[in-house]
Amino acid sequence: IGNYDIFGVLPLLACIWILVAVIAFLVLRYTVFGRDLFVIGSGIEVARLSGIKVRKTFYLVYSLAGFVYGIAAIMFAGRILRAMPNTGDGYDMDAIAAAAIGGASLMGGKGSVVGTLMGAVILGGLRNGLTLMNVQAFYQLLATGIIILVAMLIDRATRGRA
Repeated sequence: IGNYDIFGVLPLLACIWILVAVIAFLVLRYTVFGRDLFVIGSGIEVARLSGIKVRKTFYLVYSLAGFVYGIAAIMFAGRILRAMPNTGDGYDMDAIAAAAIGGASLMGGKGSVVGTLMGAVILGGLRNGLTLMNVQAFYQLLATGIIILVAMLIDRATRGRA
């Protein structure tokens, strides 16, 4: 799965990534469930008072997240040709940074799939550039942390004006 190309041009992993992103976009944008998620992200108590079944939604979100984590794990194991329990350590910070770069509010209630994908592309380019410049892994993690802090500060400043 990790080295298979469709028509010799587009990697299968890229197709899966695009498919999952399109499904996530459609669900968040055009379903009641997607709107409920944004309301819950803005405030759990407000969502509960609005009639949203918060507990049921949480169960569904965690179930879907586990499913998508499984897809990502299969894709990652297929790409690096091994599966070990600690192979993906440290990628959680990259996911947070990609979402923050893409404009998602770390306080909840704001964000988009397209923004997160753009954030992932930017972060991947930054990581690749730092690796090509022989920057040590410690400093790459430091750069990711600084990006998250700057995104939080920008979010905090813009949220106050809204």
